[in-house]
Amino acid sequence: MKKTNLKRKQILMPFKAILLLVAISGISLTMHAQVTIGSGESPHNDALLDLKENNTGISTKGLLLPRVSLEATTSFSPLSAHIAGMAVYNIATAGDVTPGYYFNDGTRWIRSGDKNQFYMPSIILPTDPSTLPNSNYTYSGTTFSVNLYNLYKEQYELSSSATSQKSSGAPALKVFDANQLYYYITYFDNAVFSNVQISIAGVLTYQLASGYTISEKTFMNILFCEK
Repeated sequence: MKKTNLKRKQILMPFKAILLLVAISGISLTMHAQVTIGSGESPHNDALLDLKENNTGISTKGLLLPRVSLEATTSFSPLSAHIAGMAVYNIATAGDVTPGYYFNDGTRWIRSGDKNQFYMPSIILPTDPSTLPNSNYTYSGTTFSVNLYNLYKEQYELSSSATSQKSSGAPALKVFDANQLYYYITYFDNAVFSNVQISIAGVLTYQLASGYTISEKTFMNILFCEK
């Protein structure tokens, strides 16, 4: 009888050890389903990954995303494919991308943050081809062409000290490249201007309507928007 009990104990002990190992493994898996990085504190209940230095929720360091060189918003390179939810910090200026945070929607890269949009500075829109102000204006056949981007750049760079000023200590204005902007005409006087078009390079073209009469409504509202 004693030998039987001894054998039973010898069998049960390894079995209990296996059960204990399984239980510990289960606890380990549960604990590692949510992770805290930066401290020994428990992660937030709703977070798979929680970055924090202490239990106050206030940190002195940030999250440094991977730096990549994107080629264009439509190109997944240097990744192997477009992956929805992927977030990176782009360091390159190429195609239609500039340095900054981007996330992927599964089909393209989208720059994070608010986009700048602003009205074109005031300019002259000629109706007389013999009085074109400068080389940013041309006339061919019946069509006027105005290089809006160049005119914007000249004004924002305060190119002429004779016609521009800034307050003491004011920094330089941000000037976008032509391919970093979308161009819009939100209003034009269609009693004067006809066949109005604007190119992706920021060049405006228009013709004059037959029998036009200039009035207080004869102007255009031109808007630039950062891509």
